[in-house]
Amino acid sequence: MQKFKESREEIARIVEQVKIVAISKDITISTAESCTGGKLAESLTSIPGSSNFFDSSIIVYSNSSKVKLLGISQETINNYGAVSEKVVQEMTIGLLERTGSDVGIAISGIMGPDADDTEKDIGTVWLSIRSKRKHLTKMLKLKGDRESNRQLSVLNGLTYLSDFIDGV
Repeated sequence: MQKFKESREEIARIVEQVKIVAISKDITISTAESCTGGKLAESLTSIPGSSNFFDSSIIVYSNSSKVKLLGISQETINNYGAVSEKVVQEMTIGLLERTGSDVGIAISGIMGPDADDTEKDIGTVWLSIRSKRKHLTKMLKLKGDRESNRQLSVLNGLTYLSDFIDGV
C-alpha cells in the first residue's frame, strides 16, 4: 500500500508540473486511453485549475471503439495488434483531429492477469504523445499485477507528457 501512496504523490507532483507548463504555454491536452480506462484523464483533472489546460478524453477500450471513435485503421489493428506502436500513433493522430487540442497522449497495453490473444507479454504498454510539430512513442515493459501496471502506466505517461510539453 505504501508503494501506491508514493506513486499517487508522484503523480500529483507531475500533474502540477504539467499544469504550470501547459498554462504558461497556452497548451491544451487531450487523452486517448485503452488499458488505463480513464485513469490518465482522472489524474490530469484531479487538481484545481485543470480546466485551463485539459480539454477531453476518449476511452477506447475495445478495438471497435478505436476504429469508430478515433478512426484507427482496422487493417493496422489486424496487422500489428491493438497494443502496438502503429496503433498508439494512429490514436494520437485521430485524437488531435477530433479534439483540436495542442497535445494528445494515447496509451494501450496488456495489464494482466491474462494476456490478449497475441504473443505480447503482460505488462507491454505503448504510449504516444503528439503535437502538430513533433511526436514521441515509447514502449514500456511492466512487471506488476494489473493494478500496479495501470498505476505505473499513468505515472510513466505523465512523466513523458511533462517532458514533452517542456519542449513544445
